[in-house]
Amino acid sequence: MRPAVVFGLLHAGLAVVRSLGRAGIPVEGIALQRHEFGLRSRYLRRRTVATSDEDVLAALRHAAAKGERPVLFLERDQNVELVLRRWDEVREIADVPLPDDPEAVRRLRRKDLLPEVAAEAGVPSPFTVRAESPDQIRDSRLQPPLLLKPLEGQEFALAFGEKAFVANDLDEAVARWKQARERGFETILQELVPDSHEHVYSLFTYIGREGRPLASVVGRKVRQGPLRFGTSAVFAAGHDDEVHDLGLRVLAAVDYRGLAHVELVRDARDGLLKVIEVNTRPPVWAGIATGPELGIAKVAYDDLSGRPTAESRTMTEQLTWIYLAKDMWVSAQMARRRELPAREFVRHYLRRKKVRATFAADDPAPAVAALGYLRSRV
Repeated sequence: MRPAVVFGLLHAGLAVVRSLGRAGIPVEGIALQRHEFGLRSRYLRRRTVATSDEDVLAALRHAAAKGERPVLFLERDQNVELVLRRWDEVREIADVPLPDDPEAVRRLRRKDLLPEVAAEAGVPSPFTVRAESPDQIRDSRLQPPLLLKPLEGQEFALAFGEKAFVANDLDEAVARWKQARERGFETILQELVPDSHEHVYSLFTYIGREGRPLASVVGRKVRQGPLRFGTSAVFAAGHDDEVHDLGLRVLAAVDYRGLAHVELVRDARDGLLKVIEVNTRPPVWAGIATGPELGIAKVAYDDLSGRPTAESRTMTEQLTWIYLAKDMWVSAQMARRRELPAREFVRHYLRRKKVRATFAADDPAPAVAALGYLRSRV
């Protein structure tokens, strides 16, 4: 049986490790930091903390030492970025759930290019311009409030504790642009869809080597942190044909293959769903899709290993993914703002079908190690 290597061992990476390990697949893990709590999973047969690209390549070669090509799963943007940097070397060793053309990956990841891809697919997106100078920002003709976002990657959020800056006028947009520029970030300026944080929907899918979506799940953000423009603290799966179809159209515009997460927002002004982000990796709430209801990681592994795959499947079960520690923090802030009634807070906790972000009865150590991760984030 071919080994699987999971590069990135936080929430999504841990979910992939557990899913493959429970299926009897030999799994090895690579982390970039010792506080990545998935390193503690009992389902890993080998663990590597990499401090360089060379360490990652060496771990892949070790996995392939017995003559079996590993299947490499990537958790976060920084993991994808390393593969893009060392594209030929990685693909010589391993199979990766990404398309053969790295340009397809870049066109989806870069927020200045994504609107072009969406237009080719016939899918709306918020008005967006590249923010390269104060004059360009003032001449953009976008109506405040505005969002200033990084061109790509997760380093912006790590640097500022926010995924995007909100600017209430053009002068504030320029000031925020200068703040990001000083830290080395390229940015885009985008119209802020009113109340967008209440209507963010997602498609997470695996598109197989033959171009068919083999496993898909749709849902929406319930609560997120940082507030309004953050990653999920609570995510609820629930099928929506429109979200599913529009997400696949965006991916088809670049002939995409592999794992992808498409995020859209419902604009109350015109009722349209508009694409705001595409990640060429699993979302933080991937645990919803890696369980027995869908098994998206096993589907990808089988397809990339040349094994027979089942017919295309879209999950219809209504599961809720909960990151308890983060939701406590987010919910407390919302409660202070009087934005979260007690009944709404407990509603998702009372559902019978829940997926926990870190805890698993058959693999408890990562949940304990996650406390150290939280301390490092604070």
